[in-house]
Amino acid sequence: MEIVKLEGKDQRLYNLVAHLVMDEDVLRYNLNYPYKTSPDYRWYIGTENGNTIGFIPVKLDGGKAVINNYYIADDDSIVLSTLLKEIIQTLRSDFEIEAVVQTRHILTFEKCGFPTMLYWKRYVKMKMDKLEPGRDKAVAI
Repeated sequence: MEIVKLEGKDQRLYNLVAHLVMDEDVLRYNLNYPYKTSPDYRWYIGTENGNTIGFIPVKLDGGKAVINNYYIADDDSIVLSTLLKEIIQTLRSDFEIEAVVQTRHILTFEKCGFPTMLYWKRYVKMKMDKLEPGRDKAVAI
């Protein structure tokens, strides 16, 4: 799998994801919420053999990077975790990463280091802070 990183208004973004974000099945996957983009977004797109197999748009806002409304073909947990690891690697040092996650993907996000902060009916809010995984927030004096 190749990961393509694009800014929110990059022309190549439309070639890679426009046919998906308007597809009924993909919208249904996203619980009928539309996908959004702007200059504040960075998109992480998984491709294989010229086909888009998943994407995660991340909104960069101040010190936060927010994952919301993503798509992974066939709910492939390997594709999802690979994209998440790339996001973590490229953004973690500069941003607190938050995610609004469909309940069926909680386990994959947890394995990537996202603890759950808040439960809703069909989603959970998860947040990974800037600290390295396994490092305690408390500092001994």
